[in-house]
Amino acid sequence: MKPEVGGQAITVVLADDDAAFRLLLRRVLENEGYLVMEASDGEEALRVCETNHPDLVLLDAIMPDKDGFATCSELQTRDWARRVPVLMLTGLDDEQSIERAFSVGAFDYITKPVNMSVLKQRVRRMLFNSQAEQRMLHLAYHDPLTGLPNRHLLMDRLEQAIMRARRSNQNLAVMFMDLDRFKLINDSLGHDAGDRLLKTIAARLEGVVRRSDTVARLGGDEFTVILEGLNQPQEAAQVAHNILEVMARDIDVEASALTISGSIGIATFPRDGETVGALLKNADIAMYRAKELGRANVQFYTEEMSAAALRRLHIENGLRRGLARGEFRLHYQPKYQIDDNRLLGMEALLRWNHPEEGLLLPGEFISVAEETGIIVELGEWVIRTACEQFKAWQQKGRSVPSLAINLSTRQCRNDGLVEFIGSVLARHQLEPAAIQLEFTEVSLMNQMAQIGDCLEALHGLGVKIAIDDFGSGCSSLTDLKRFPIDIIKVDSSFVHGLPGSSEDQAIVRAIVGLARGLGLDLVAEGVETPDQAAELQKLGCHQGQGHYWHRPAESEQLFRQQRA
Repeated sequence: MKPEVGGQAITVVLADDDAAFRLLLRRVLENEGYLVMEASDGEEALRVCETNHPDLVLLDAIMPDKDGFATCSELQTRDWARRVPVLMLTGLDDEQSIERAFSVGAFDYITKPVNMSVLKQRVRRMLFNSQAEQRMLHLAYHDPLTGLPNRHLLMDRLEQAIMRARRSNQNLAVMFMDLDRFKLINDSLGHDAGDRLLKTIAARLEGVVRRSDTVARLGGDEFTVILEGLNQPQEAAQVAHNILEVMARDIDVEASALTISGSIGIATFPRDGETVGALLKNADIAMYRAKELGRANVQFYTEEMSAAALRRLHIENGLRRGLARGEFRLHYQPKYQIDDNRLLGMEALLRWNHPEEGLLLPGEFISVAEETGIIVELGEWVIRTACEQFKAWQQKGRSVPSLAINLSTRQCRNDGLVEFIGSVLARHQLEPAAIQLEFTEVSLMNQMAQIGDCLEALHGLGVKIAIDDFGSGCSSLTDLKRFPIDIIKVDSSFVHGLPGSSEDQAIVRAIVGLARGLGLDLVAEGVETPDQAAELQKLGCHQGQGHYWHRPAESEQLFRQQRA
């Protein structure tokens, strides 16, 4: 078997001014399976090396015009040649000549007359060491799963690309891409399936871009692309859409045809940054914005995104601190029977008493809590605190028939949720049927496949399940029948137009008919005026909550208002 590197025959350049000696060495090396190229002097050796990029160079130390020492020294000035082993052939065996050979970059030397057995062993050893070094270098700068450049090589290539773009006065683009729902696929089908998926995506990415561009894997399901030589930044958008198009094609994994999409953020040089750090940071920020806007999305970086990213980081850093310091509060809003203003229950609403910004509503921080996983710990605090308050009302003789608690579908992916809620209800001796767990319609529609079992298990405890903001997610009758739903809450956007909007009247009337047909309780959110309450009553919706009755407030303040 012929010795090979990367599937190609090993190339050896042999430089010696003695033609007969070259012929002898050539035959010996070719019998070993090497591809040999000859040169009669140093200048010719440099030309042959530059053209063929050999795996090993044999240089005679003493040659006319440019000797082996000078040739070896000049080879070291070529980037590609610095790791190519050079074996010096010399009739000089004095210590000074040997030291000189090593000083100009030779890996080893062998004295003339050459013992061919020694030469063959020396060549094999040098090639083995060189190949081992190359393998180590490859591992150090490439992702072991996909073979793509890793973060270290990406940063080096981006630095070089920036220098070339600056010299040529051209644009370059950096893309950050994150696979949508990859964790779900990895958890469902296993890590082997996830690895095969990543390798397929890597190959598809390389097939979309040019050979001069770079595709790198930073780890997990994150990929980065460097696009050079762009005349206009918008050229990167076309490449991004081509990437999304090839990704959308089915991938066969574990006998399943998977469809996956990606979120792509783009930063361009020089508009969005002139350094490696700035471009990578801003492409990352744009990618997170793309994920926020939905799957299979492409976003260019804007300065506004940077402000939003800083805001997000500020919120993220404060969330854990806020939990530890007791900065969170629960406010409560009553739910009423519209015709007689009879109290039907309370909804617990989370508030953050931020030490610098005052009272923050959930819209300011819940999405960050969900993305970071802090929602699990924060959600447990809400459940525990709300149930403690519900029990306290009962012990004080306050007639609060039911308690509604908002949950995130992210909490449903926590295996311990059902057991935790069951233990809290048991600890406070609360009737499960008095507890309503609310999920927004949009979150349920986006996570149908993942949380169905969780909803069934929660319903099995005896608690009631409510769909919040109903009408905003456009769920179908099939979707409603799929889940164990007890209550639907009309989204406030359809209530605000009442009584004047005929469209909102038609929508509410349709939702009333739907709830009645499915045997579900119906509650209108965001009721602010007596006219709205009257119109809802006329349309067949008999329960409501909103500022018309009470704004959300802490427990004691709320009951003081009721007494007043």
